[in-house]
Amino acid sequence: GVFARAADRRARRAMSPSKEPDGREGKYFPEPDDVKVGKPTETEGKYKDIPSVLPLAPGGVYAVKWEQREKWSQPIQTPEVPYDPPLGPPNPSNPRCFFEIRAGGYYLGRVVLELKADTHPVTSENFLKLCEYKCYAGTMFKVFPGNWIRGGDFTELDEVVYDARDPDFFDFATLLPNAAKGGQSIYVTEDGGPYFADESFAIAHGGGPGVLTMYNPGAPDCNGSQFMITYPNVNPAALDGTHVAFGQVIEGWNVVAALEQLGDSRQEGDTFQRITIERCGVVAAAAAAGDGAFAVGKGASGSSSVTTAVTAVRAR
Repeated sequence: GVFARAADRRARRAMSPSKEPDGREGKYFPEPDDVKVGKPTETEGKYKDIPSVLPLAPGGVYAVKWEQREKWSQPIQTPEVPYDPPLGPPNPSNPRCFFEIRAGGYYLGRVVLELKADTHPVTSENFLKLCEYKCYAGTMFKVFPGNWIRGGDFTELDEVVYDARDPDFFDFATLLPNAAKGGQSIYVTEDGGPYFADESFAIAHGGGPGVLTMYNPGAPDCNGSQFMITYPNVNPAALDGTHVAFGQVIEGWNVVAALEQLGDSRQEGDTFQRITIERCGVVAAAAAAGDGAFAVGKGASGSSSVTTAVTAVRAR
């Protein structure tokens, strides 16, 4: 490997005579870049055996400094921070979903989200079913510091956490083998494909951090399974009118806030630790409502690929 070849070159140079004909022939005199340093201090020695080229955690970006690598191998802290739901007090009639979050292999806590089914029934139903059928379990977050975190791509799973044999995870290989790259919605039509139309831009993104909004690749009516949760310094103008906001964080904001420090400043989504949704589900459905409480609205008609797949398996 690279390290073996470098060591071999160094050994050969050590055995070669010096080129200088001034009586020092046969002796090795180091070049300037090979000058030996003194014995490392206690602090320096602490890091001398930590390879700088190893990833911080499975899926993590690479460290430049040994100190940074050691720092990011530890669990991040999630202290409580002041927070008010950006869309106001939650409506008790709206459904609530949860995520159990891990970062770097360490459990951080639970995040609870209110879905605004009273104003956005179509978009809420999509997210609700994906949580109910465990489609988000095993998916990973990308972090864009100062803007948002993005998740929901169930075609790129954390192989360390995800286990298709575990009922807490959706068996994509069996139930949804031809899922669209990047994930898809529960609404599938021949005309619209795996996405559904923008339902409404009535909810703005400027009320504060913690807004749950749909991700799209920059084109209208391309809502699938991916979503974003905003951070305090987000520019609302970058999202209003192009991304459908449909919910908010109501519990566990300290966990979401702590994840921001794991983002890379290049704004490419890379994280210093792998951030994974270990579990997901529904914690509260609409009051006094059964299945189908949130009717599919205009423009989102079509079969639910996830529901159809699960129903077929249950019927066996």
